[in-house]
Amino acid sequence: MDQAVAIPHDYPEPVATDSYIIPTLGLYHGTFVFSYLSTFLSYITPYDLPVELLRDAFHTKVSFLQLILEALKVESGYICLIAIFFLISLIPLCYTIAWGCAKEPDDDLNPGPTVDAIIQAEELSLEESLHCRKSFLGLMLQVVILLLIAGVIAMFVTNEQIASAVDHTPTVVRSSLLDAATFLRDAESQMRFVIAEGLATATERIRNDLESVDKLLGEPIQHHLALFTGIDIIFDSIIEISTSSSNLSRRIHLLQDALARAAKISYEAEYRLDELQIQLSVLQRQCTFRDRPLCDTLRIRNFEDTGLIERIRKLQADRTLAKLMAMGEASRNSSMHALTQELTLARSTFRNYAIDVRNVTDNQADQVHERLEELSTDIHATVSILTQTIGELVEQVNRTANFSDSFFDRYREIGAILWLAGLATTIMTLLVTLILLSALSCGCCHADNKAGITLILGAICICIASLALSGFTMMEMLLGAHGQLFICHPLYNEPEYTVLQKLIDKPGLIYPTEPQYGIIGELLRKAAPPEAQWSQPVQISLSTALNECEKGHGSYSTFQLDTLLNLTAKLEHRQRPDLERAIESVGASEEPFIGFTVRIQGILEDMLYDSDLNLTGTRMELTQLSPDKDVLTFIDQLQRVSAQIQDVATASRMTTLGSRAKRLQLSLLAPLEQLRSHIVYHLTALELQLSPWAAQVNKSLSHLRNAQTFLDTEAAEVCYNRSDVYRARLRAHLDSYRNYTSTVLNGGCASCRPLFDIFDAMRMLFCHHIMDPMNGLWFSAFLCLFLWAVATPLSLMLSSTYRRLEILSSKLQHSNSHRYNARASVREDQRESSHWSTQRSVSVHVNAVAESSTDEELPHYTASGDDEDAGTDEGAVVIEYIELRYENGDPTNYRESLI
Repeated sequence: MDQAVAIPHDYPEPVATDSYIIPTLGLYHGTFVFSYLSTFLSYITPYDLPVELLRDAFHTKVSFLQLILEALKVESGYICLIAIFFLISLIPLCYTIAWGCAKEPDDDLNPGPTVDAIIQAEELSLEESLHCRKSFLGLMLQVVILLLIAGVIAMFVTNEQIASAVDHTPTVVRSSLLDAATFLRDAESQMRFVIAEGLATATERIRNDLESVDKLLGEPIQHHLALFTGIDIIFDSIIEISTSSSNLSRRIHLLQDALARAAKISYEAEYRLDELQIQLSVLQRQCTFRDRPLCDTLRIRNFEDTGLIERIRKLQADRTLAKLMAMGEASRNSSMHALTQELTLARSTFRNYAIDVRNVTDNQADQVHERLEELSTDIHATVSILTQTIGELVEQVNRTANFSDSFFDRYREIGAILWLAGLATTIMTLLVTLILLSALSCGCCHADNKAGITLILGAICICIASLALSGFTMMEMLLGAHGQLFICHPLYNEPEYTVLQKLIDKPGLIYPTEPQYGIIGELLRKAAPPEAQWSQPVQISLSTALNECEKGHGSYSTFQLDTLLNLTAKLEHRQRPDLERAIESVGASEEPFIGFTVRIQGILEDMLYDSDLNLTGTRMELTQLSPDKDVLTFIDQLQRVSAQIQDVATASRMTTLGSRAKRLQLSLLAPLEQLRSHIVYHLTALELQLSPWAAQVNKSLSHLRNAQTFLDTEAAEVCYNRSDVYRARLRAHLDSYRNYTSTVLNGGCASCRPLFDIFDAMRMLFCHHIMDPMNGLWFSAFLCLFLWAVATPLSLMLSSTYRRLEILSSKLQHSNSHRYNARASVREDQRESSHWSTQRSVSVHVNAVAESSTDEELPHYTASGDDEDAGTDEGAVVIEYIELRYENGDPTNYRESLI
């Protein structure tokens, strides 16, 4: 089990598309200045929208009047704002009416030809005060006009931003729909790739393993058994026994050859010895009486007495030697031939076990292939359900895109109307501002009369325009505030999206009846084909989906597509009995190893039995038997006896007999003696070879028995364990595919982040590119309305100041005409007619008569004058002027002269 091969996980990875349009539109670029107004609106916005009322209004279950009445209950903040706008718009009109009906403050001025000196001095002081007032009011009006110009610019900019965003809205919406369709197709492609390609990879690996069952299953079993039994070494040792047996057989062949030649010679020698024995008997009978005792002493041993022929014949007829000799022969009936055949067969059985396993498991592999085809068919059907569902969703997106074309025509018309209204209001505000600016310009040019009239005209225009501007402000405020309430607040209420979830999920505005499992579940249920088998309904809220998509989670887990596809259960191979049985049937059997060396053991046992020979006794007997020595002894004895025989004839016959014995010894017995020595040598050599050969046979037989015992007892368990490892490998491919599919699909595969990007782009468009400028438009209009309310009293007060200064100036000029001499009068006329001279009052000397002044006051008045005025009449009012004369019209180069 510890040698199980690790399954690689290098499955193909899906590649996501990057052809989305939304990121290229630049919706997130720019500065949104009026976003802070949404915070202000949130304070006057009700905490919860009347979702049920909106749903009933969406499905026209309530009347428009009832909708307005119900809306008034929750829109007190908006009503207060409308009231404030309206009241502020009435301020210019009310103040203008009040100003027109009020008594003018300069009616007390007496336009008589002469005034008293003290009153004239007061008028001069009043003139200075009016000049100061005029400057202050002019400065304040300038600040107001500058703010009005800024407000007009803000109105123009925000109005153009709204128009640009409205014109850009169809492009953004179409791009969003195209991106949604792209996302759906890309998500379907990635999920289909993961499921289909992963299954194809797992199936291909299983097929490769089934084709390599000999290497993955047969060879490990073979190596394991060879390691624990040493069967290959045993087979090699048996081959060495075969070689030793051949040598042993050759040695026995040499022995048998020597025995055959010895037997042939011994037969001839026996016949000749028998003749010699007969001749000796005749000779003994022919001996004289006197020599008979000597003749009787002659004896000769034949082969029967020595037992040589019997030993040779016994060795020749020994069946064990014959079997040992035949063992190494090449004949088909030899034991060595049988051993070689059995050894070859056993070796082939063991070494070809892996191929046999592959051949035996062909049928089981075919069954596994059939079950894998069924699994592939089932998975492809599941992928087809996914493809059809996504395809239907894409069709719905396309239908929405086609429907949006007609909607955007109306949308553009409304946008154009709003833009024209905003442009007209901006131009109206600009014109009124220009009237006020022109009045200030007239004042700077000392056209006080024209400036006063222009200011009054500007105030009247403000009174009229304020009502129109307030109406426009209220309309824009209602649009912007309700857009912030109904669009931006639900869209940016993250992460709960409480309002949006109530609007769409429950109770929902799209469906007449409340969706049971939310809008996502309803969309998937309607888009799924009829053959789809739901394991359970999709229960995911819109807020959960948006939050998970914002984090970049996969679409499969986010939208609970497993409830539609039921892929987890289909990929669990243990829940497929047919596939599990097919895999379980694949395995190796121990049957080829059971008793496959029994016949070899039998042959070795026979060889070991045949090796039990007592060659030592035979060799010792053959060593003691020597017919040649017996004949030589007889010849020597015959020579000694013949020398003692007195009878010449008998002696002569003995000599002849000795010659015959000598020839027998030389021709037969000497070669026979040599052969006997060879036979003894071969027996000795055979004995030396037979003992280690028998030990080798015994050792190989013992090892072979042990190996076969291990095979008989342990081979079944080894085969089962290795087969279990191999089956676990096949299952591991399916488990790896299931884990890979689950990990990838539930991970970042087919990330639904593009959906959140589309959602974020839409809320960015409507909230920051439309609602923020719209709120900025009504805020800028309200600012201009408020500034008009401030500018109206400023304009009217400045107009009154201009008028009073004009009246006061005419009085002073009429009074001074009786006091000034002709030269001074001429200079005064020249000063007033000059556009390049500037006059200023230097000092006023009042000389009062004694009746109208105290003694303490008189020196004060007299001391305040110059020496040149000493001759002036007492009680006269003296006004001195300094004239600034410019050289060549250069205002920086001037000189002063007293007038």
